[in-house]
Amino acid sequence: MLEIKPLAFDSLGVRSMATFISTPDINIIIDPSASLAPLRYGLPPHELEVRALHNSIEVIKNFISFSDVIVITHYHYDHHDPGKLIPLELLTSKELLVKDPVNMINVSQRIRASKFLKGVKEVGADIKIADGREFKYGKTLITISKPQQHGNNDKLGYVLMVSIRYEGYSIIFSSDIEGFLNDYSMKFIEGADVAIIDGPPTYLINNAYSEDEIRACIENLAILSKKVGKLVIDHHMLRDLNYRNIFNIIKDLSGVNVITAAEFLGLEPNLLEARRRELYKNSSQSKT
Repeated sequence: MLEIKPLAFDSLGVRSMATFISTPDINIIIDPSASLAPLRYGLPPHELEVRALHNSIEVIKNFISFSDVIVITHYHYDHHDPGKLIPLELLTSKELLVKDPVNMINVSQRIRASKFLKGVKEVGADIKIADGREFKYGKTLITISKPQQHGNNDKLGYVLMVSIRYEGYSIIFSSDIEGFLNDYSMKFIEGADVAIIDGPPTYLINNAYSEDEIRACIENLAILSKKVGKLVIDHHMLRDLNYRNIFNIIKDLSGVNVITAAEFLGLEPNLLEARRRELYKNSSQSKT
C-alpha cells in the first residue's frame, strides 16, 4: 500500500534523514539532502565518507526526479541543499512544503531559507509554507506539526515534524527534535505504524547536553516505543559508536526492539562518521 524508503541516513554513512514515501496518490521526499561533519575527532571526512556522500546524493537526485512533493523541515544542510550538490532545476514544477522562512526561525536559517527559496522560485517550484498545516492529495493526508525546538533550546532554531496518512496507515517523521519529546510531539507521533525519529546526540553528552537531559530523552523514547508500530531511531544517535547500548536500555525499559534506518532496509548499520578515527588509522596502516 505504502512504500517507505530511507534514502540517506547516518546509519547509511552520511548525515541525513532523507526519506521517500509513496502512496497510491503521490510520491513524497522529506528533507532530500545529505552532508558530512567538517571535523570529527579533529579529522576531516575520510574518503569512504566522501564516496558515501556522492552515492547518497545520486540516490536522492534520482528519487526527486519522480517525486511530486518535497518537504523541507528546516534549513540545515543535511536536510536541505541550496543547489551545491543537488541542482535546483530538479525542483522545477515540484510542490515544496517548507518551514516558514520568517517566523520561529533563527538568524542563520533565515538567511539560508531566503537564498534557497529565491532559487527554487526562479526555477518554477510551487512553494507553500507548511507550519501547522494539512495538505490533502486524494486519500493521502500530509499533516505538518507546529514548529518544534531543534534540541533542548531554540539556539539552533525550529523544525517541523511530518505525518503522512493513507486511509488507516500512518508514518511519522520527527526531523531534528533530537529526542526531546514534549507532550505535543509525543501526541503527534503516538499511534503511527512507522515512526522515523532522530535520537538524542549522545556523543555530545556533558558537552552540549547534560546526562539528565539525555536520560530523559531515552526514557521518553522507551515510552514512545510502546505507542507506535515500529520505531526507527537514527541520525544524531548514530554518531555514537555505542548507540546499541542506548537501544538496549530502551528495550530494557519498554520490552520493545528499536531499529536503525539501515536495519529497516535489511542492511547492517555503517557508522562512517563515528568510525572516522578508525578509518584513518586503517588507511595509514594499509600504506605502511
